[in-house]
Amino acid sequence: MGTKLLTRPRRSQMLAVMVDLAVVLACYYVVMNFRYATALDDWLSVPGGFAIFAAMAVVVHVITNWASGVYSIVSRYMSLGQAVRVAQAGIISTAVLFILVAAWPLYASASSYLVPRSVVVVGGMGALVAMIGVRFIRRIFYEMTQRPSQPAVRLLLVGAGQAADMLLREVKRTPSLSTQVVGLLDDRNELQNMSLQGSPVLGRVSDVVEVVQRHDVTQILVAIPSATAEQIVSIYRVCKPAGVPIKILPSLAELVSGTVSLRDARDLDVKDLLGRPKVETDVGAVSEDIQGRTVLVTGAGGSIGSELCRQIARFDPGRLILVDHDESSLYDLHESLQSIGFTRYSLFPTSILHTHKLEKIFALHRPQLVFHAAAYKHVPLMELSPDEAVLNNVKGLLSVTQMATRYGTARFVNISTDKAVEPCNVMGATKRVGELIVRMMAERHPETLFASVRFGNVLGSQGSVIPIFKKQIEGGGPLVITHPEMTRYFMLIEEAVQLVLQAAVLLEDERDDDSNLNMFILEMGNPVSIVDLAQRMVDFYWKDQSRSLGVEFSGLRPGEKLDERLTYPFEDTNPTSHPLIKRVVTRAEVAPHNNGHGMYFESQLRSLIEIAENHSDRRAVIAELMACLPDYAPLDQRKLEKPAVMV
Repeated sequence: MGTKLLTRPRRSQMLAVMVDLAVVLACYYVVMNFRYATALDDWLSVPGGFAIFAAMAVVVHVITNWASGVYSIVSRYMSLGQAVRVAQAGIISTAVLFILVAAWPLYASASSYLVPRSVVVVGGMGALVAMIGVRFIRRIFYEMTQRPSQPAVRLLLVGAGQAADMLLREVKRTPSLSTQVVGLLDDRNELQNMSLQGSPVLGRVSDVVEVVQRHDVTQILVAIPSATAEQIVSIYRVCKPAGVPIKILPSLAELVSGTVSLRDARDLDVKDLLGRPKVETDVGAVSEDIQGRTVLVTGAGGSIGSELCRQIARFDPGRLILVDHDESSLYDLHESLQSIGFTRYSLFPTSILHTHKLEKIFALHRPQLVFHAAAYKHVPLMELSPDEAVLNNVKGLLSVTQMATRYGTARFVNISTDKAVEPCNVMGATKRVGELIVRMMAERHPETLFASVRFGNVLGSQGSVIPIFKKQIEGGGPLVITHPEMTRYFMLIEEAVQLVLQAAVLLEDERDDDSNLNMFILEMGNPVSIVDLAQRMVDFYWKDQSRSLGVEFSGLRPGEKLDERLTYPFEDTNPTSHPLIKRVVTRAEVAPHNNGHGMYFESQLRSLIEIAENHSDRRAVIAELMACLPDYAPLDQRKLEKPAVMV
């Protein structure tokens, strides 16, 4: 407080002091005259003690306001929180003055009070209200003078809750947005014919077409961050006929800061229309797990790897080590991290197969957490090049795990896939071998916590179904689907990564001496029919209602199955502290070589890597892969058909 009192006042602060001085004198003078309305000849005939009281009131109010930081408030940005600060200062001042007036006869040997005590209370409250009002008047005047004459965007908000309130405040105080909110729509009965921040509630969501036409709306924004996918689908279907762009706010999970801004709004995407369980992350636990630590991510430039890096960066790691063989995607990630203001990272455009380079990276940075996302994932291409799949997905993973144990990594998380369950293709088989390698390393190196996280397809990843379908729709069709009965598990990349980070926390929290418990699966919801997904995408993207979009079924390609599973028949799942993450437990009766145990698996693993390093023909590599993984059963070989859908 002493520092505030001794700070040299600025011109604006002195002006505020003079205004408050006038307000205090005026309020107490008016109340004093009303108190003696029938006893005074005129307004100048006030008792002599009032002059002393007026001087005391000015000094007390100004000093209290200064000490409370009232004069540091910029009036044109006055808010409710700052109004509370002014009110607190006013109440303290009134209380001090009341004590002084009540004690005056005792210390001044006077026969009466300086002024009636009611004058102190009523005048103090009046001064408090007036000081707040003066500051809000300045803000109102500023906003009126800064309002653009012709806003570029006439915005209609769907939802009249807290998010809408934040957006309305932002639009009012930020004229540079060139946005005018014409009104709001909400289905709640109690909000009909009401207003929020001066913007009227114009009706229910079902009235959107009429409201858009009547008010010349140019954009609709769904201001409900807590909305479920089903609610978003319902709102979209109602709003689509209005024919204006529809935007949406990020989900509550994506709003790390907890605040909403118009700049957060993005175009509605078909991914928003997929029914998915709501993902909630223990942000505090994840932040404590990552903050200040060195984290290494392999495959950092890929879809999952880059999202991992972006989310990890938000939790303030000590350093982020980014490894990827694709320099273009690594540079894109560099730009992305720069855009969010994170700079504590190192880029390494190298392959995980370059063992000496990998060892230098680990020796230099000694990461405490490793997320292994590097892998070849394209099913048909890996059927043609099984040697490359083995080298990258098996040998590469083995090298990274060895470096992690050699240089003291505390936790290692391997990103796996549902295609590793009862694999019928090379990609799935190599990922299953990777899971067994992680299990083997967990047994041999208990000082490092190892785990694999198994989940299904992520929407929006490179080569996933959504961008391929979108391109076909925009090209006018036909829409090419492999099989009418095909289903897949789907999850948004952001959701999957949130759960992977949560699984890394669970690996520590639920540590068990039994290395059998080093596999997690993510709750993927129900399998999605590819035909149903295609229909939703057609409804979302197809604009030409005069004709339908053709559909072709191309047939299954090499290595593809009609559906996928998340667990083997010999695996059980146990709940964890997170409802969307389960531990996978392998039953004891499973043969050791089929579970990553024993010398048999290790010798077959060495043979598999050796034959892949020699780039033997595909039949020889697949035969060795089957020897290493007895439950790998390749489907009958088919001629590779034209690229249709990668699911």
